[in-house]
Amino acid sequence: MDCTVHRHLLDAYLDGELGFERTLEVEAHLASCGVCSAEVQSWKDIRAAMQTPELYHGAPAHLKAKLRKLLPQSRSERTPWFRRSIWAAGGAAFATAAMLVSFVVMRPAVPSPERDIVTSHIRSLMADHLMDVVSTDQHTVKPWFDGKLDFAPPVKDFAADGYPLAGGRLDYLENRNVAVLIYHRALHVINLYVWPAQDTGSSTMRVQTIQGYNVVSWRKNGFEFRAVSDLNTAELREFARLFEP
Repeated sequence: MDCTVHRHLLDAYLDGELGFERTLEVEAHLASCGVCSAEVQSWKDIRAAMQTPELYHGAPAHLKAKLRKLLPQSRSERTPWFRRSIWAAGGAAFATAAMLVSFVVMRPAVPSPERDIVTSHIRSLMADHLMDVVSTDQHTVKPWFDGKLDFAPPVKDFAADGYPLAGGRLDYLENRNVAVLIYHRALHVINLYVWPAQDTGSSTMRVQTIQGYNVVSWRKNGFEFRAVSDLNTAELREFARLFEP
């Protein structure tokens, strides 16, 4: 297994940024992958070592004395107390503003269904997690979902167009079970997420790029579709259009 595709998940796990379900999934992976487990433990050890009090060293007495001589103590003593207060308040206000700006710029992206789908796509590339039913026959994949979902997903094979069906699986998104159909395009994997839409209308295709993966979203015939892959956007759009008839 190529664990490099999970690098951002390990980073988020160490920073405590994953939700409960994602944390359990990463910990399950760590239990079965010695390489990732050793790396995570190494980073934990480094963080613990950086927080030890032994790293703090007080300045020697002679250095403290030199620094005191360099400070303009006599001038500060002659500065009226209210002027010193104004400067202190101004410095505090500037520091607060700087912290607010850094928070706005560096805060993590707001979670979204598309981001959850990309995370699910990456997770599916883990060993033994891509497909629950393996078949290129749509008449085998479609019946497999019977009784497992409260809807019947449209299952089609586009092998003649260069997008062969490979299988399917169940997933959980947006507080409900969804169907996932797996297709191939050469060496690329396409995860197609399908669940019932709130209405029977259609929508235009929308393309997003999240964490290096392309996501094509559309609504058709009472279903919501989300296709995610590292495939280029032109071919991923071409794949999505095959569902239009």
